[in-house]
Amino acid sequence: MTVTACGGSGETSSTASAGDIDRNASLRMAWTLAPGNLDPHQSGNYQVDFNYLSPVYDRLTVVVAGPEVAPMLAESWEYSADGMSVDFTLRSDATFHDGTPVNAAAVVKSLNRARDPQQAKSANTLSMVSDVQEVDERTVRVVANRPAVDLPAVLSSTTAAIINPVALDSKADLSVEMAGSGPYMPEQIRRGDRIVYKRYDGYWDPEAQKTATLEIIGIGDDNARLNAFRSGQIDVMLAKAGQTDDLQPLLSQSQYDMHTYPVAQFYAVQIDIGQPALQDPRVRQALNFAIDRDGINSALLQDQCRPVSQPIPEGVDGHNESLQDAYSYDPAKARQLLEEAGADNVTLRLITVAGVSPQQEMATAIQAQLAEVGVKVEIVPLPTADAQVRMGEGGYALLNPRLAYPTPAQTLQTNYLTKLRFPTPPSQEFQDAVNRSFDPNIGDAERTELYSKASTIASEEAYDLFVCGVPTQVAFSSKVLGADKGGQADFVGIVDPRYMGITS
Repeated sequence: MTVTACGGSGETSSTASAGDIDRNASLRMAWTLAPGNLDPHQSGNYQVDFNYLSPVYDRLTVVVAGPEVAPMLAESWEYSADGMSVDFTLRSDATFHDGTPVNAAAVVKSLNRARDPQQAKSANTLSMVSDVQEVDERTVRVVANRPAVDLPAVLSSTTAAIINPVALDSKADLSVEMAGSGPYMPEQIRRGDRIVYKRYDGYWDPEAQKTATLEIIGIGDDNARLNAFRSGQIDVMLAKAGQTDDLQPLLSQSQYDMHTYPVAQFYAVQIDIGQPALQDPRVRQALNFAIDRDGINSALLQDQCRPVSQPIPEGVDGHNESLQDAYSYDPAKARQLLEEAGADNVTLRLITVAGVSPQQEMATAIQAQLAEVGVKVEIVPLPTADAQVRMGEGGYALLNPRLAYPTPAQTLQTNYLTKLRFPTPPSQEFQDAVNRSFDPNIGDAERTELYSKASTIASEEAYDLFVCGVPTQVAFSSKVLGADKGGQADFVGIVDPRYMGITS
């Protein structure tokens, strides 16, 4: 199977036309977290780091609106007959910012580093890759240890960023320096605050660099971010679900707008099903019946976070419509299930990311709701970098969004077949369904049925304490183009700034 498509997503939107773009302008975007470690292969959570890395680092592929996997450094790719490898044909006009060509040798060096646990914290995201080979100067073969229909999508993440081999050979400190081939180069890096980028004049896709400069600022406080937007200090901001009411006075004015992307990721209390008190599915089901999702949504999220009860969201292949209301708020049923299971001393050590809303407030609400059915919750605040790692050690729960990816197979595999996010393996039936769905030689109908089977198992066996689906919302001034074409935002809470522009 061969895949070829047009590269990038240069479409523009809103009332202005592409001809009105001011190519000398500066676009200022506010993100919820400041830049940290700038080494893409060291990212502990690419959702946090993607926005700061994407302007500088290209990958073999890119996810554009849809979501759809499109060419980036690879102009096309072809699966082997057995689906166990993919040959990527590289474009011939890409260079790193120092003029070094992006060839097969450079790609091989980067991907081998990205999948090496000794060099890359994010190596687990490429765990299906068993080898990367240079076939010729413009062809890279990526070999998998299983059928890998998802491989082009996996390689679209910044955790598979292609780094200049000159920087790798010279042992440059990539945690504070950047060495990519993307549309922008860093002009000013202020870790813990912001990055200012300038256009790279040798880039192959001018539509990915519509502004002369790009500034991404980390503003963690929701009110401070909104105030910066209101005062004109920024042009674009990620809007949290709980900010909807606060934004309404601005959105009623013609110079402001907001776009809501389809719901994909969802808030959940991620649990370790191997924890002795949680091994009985009835206990996990009881905890789900004890959560008042509508109450949390209304009180904390301004009715912007629709209750969910399965990992595949509505509108995505594999969603089981019959499970939509599987876990209504029913404390009596929760107590009954706990009694049937003989569970009279259940305690959750619940990790939250320190200082991040609305998770902190949600944790307190869930703590109170579970207490009503006799379950104790100990809240454990941890820094972002430590939260998921501690969860992966086992014996803890974590309140955070479950990630979503371009394909349901990736979403299910990453969230439930990765020890970091699901310490005790799920049922063999679940594993078999997910692993079978990776085969590029099966039909779409069979693949969708496998997705649905896995999603149903995760719901019925209560692999999470499901809470609600999180919409990705971006507020922007009317002079901004492309804020509704953020690519990654179609499946995860990231808004890729590459294809945004400012009108003159």
